[in-house]
Amino acid sequence: MEALLEREGQVENWNDERMDELSRRVDAGFAATADKEETNRRFDEGAAQLERFESHVRTEFHRFTDRLDKLFYLQLAFMTSLAIGLLTDAI
Repeated sequence: MEALLEREGQVENWNDERMDELSRRVDAGFAATADKEETNRRFDEGAAQLERFESHVRTEFHRFTDRLDKLFYLQLAFMTSLAIGLLTDAI
């Protein structure tokens, strides 16, 4: 009888240890999930910041190309007026 009581105590102790181990594993899993969520949040913030930067660069590049287009049209108008002036002077 004493052997059964001793064996029962060992089984309960073994079950407690297994439950503690399971609890630690579950806690570690939740911690890993929290780390992944933090990483995903930081990645999303970085992606949003990069998108804002690209939008700003795109806007500035558009302004720059507009200015180049205006310069091209101004040069074209100048060359056209110069050519007309030279042609009318020769006549």
